[in-house]
Amino acid sequence: MGRYIVKRVISAVITIWFIMTLTFILMNNLPGDPFTSERQQSEEIKAAVYAKYGLDDPAHIRYFKYLRNYAKGDFGVSFQELGMTVNHLIKVAFPYSMKIGIAASILIIVLGVILGVLSALKQNKPTDRIVMILCTLGVTIPSFVLATGFLYFFSRKLGWVPSYGAGTWKHYIGPVIAISAFSLAFVARLSRTSLIEVLQQDYIRTARAKGLSERTVILKHALKNSLIPVVTYIGPMIAGIVTGSFVIEKVFAIPGMGDFFVSSIQNRDYTMIMGITVFYSIFVVIAILLVDIIYVFIDPRIKYD
Repeated sequence: MGRYIVKRVISAVITIWFIMTLTFILMNNLPGDPFTSERQQSEEIKAAVYAKYGLDDPAHIRYFKYLRNYAKGDFGVSFQELGMTVNHLIKVAFPYSMKIGIAASILIIVLGVILGVLSALKQNKPTDRIVMILCTLGVTIPSFVLATGFLYFFSRKLGWVPSYGAGTWKHYIGPVIAISAFSLAFVARLSRTSLIEVLQQDYIRTARAKGLSERTVILKHALKNSLIPVVTYIGPMIAGIVTGSFVIEKVFAIPGMGDFFVSSIQNRDYTMIMGITVFYSIFVVIAILLVDIIYVFIDPRIKYD
């Protein structure tokens, strides 16, 4: 187990390095630069700006500076937000996305698994059909449509929740529902399919033949093994949700990570793009690493050499 974790950590570091290198290459080969504008600037001003941010250095020197700074946790200075570091902007924006992401992840995991299990145990019955219809709607309706409909009915018509911002807990109800709809429906369907498959296995029939109660068979033997594909999906999902959704944050006017990321692309703010990309990548890699470790505790039959 220890050797496996060390190998996975080394693999994670290599993956992050590869993403950083690829991002650097792409950013440095895009046409134009962060300081390109319609207004013509003198060559002296351009040279002074390039020298200030180190853009006049050869690519290999900028690359090694980039790796060294990132190894120290320094994502650099934003090219567009004057006087602001990328670290500071992430520190300001990430808490908004994290609150929405954590609440949405809890809702997805708890309600998704419960609905999936309930649907599997009531297979081909009215409860199963109702859950599957709701899941189909959750998968097919785009998040921005759901968010717009939520604002129209619950904010404009009923006035139950605020229409924009992130001041109180009520501001997060709409974003959490909108961002979790697809994943909740997917987890419910995945849980249902997996549990139905597990319930048909020989060891489940053996457990029932021994006289174990149905509750013991489901909770102790079937549910644990049926959660393996669910955990596989949930790991990267949490990383993606926690780091923010541009569409949802834009609809509800929440200044989270998604909004910063898209604006940085539009402004060609290279340091911001690379900083948020690496920040997001670290989240995803850690989530996948945790999923691989959790496998052992869910299913003791899984062994790592």
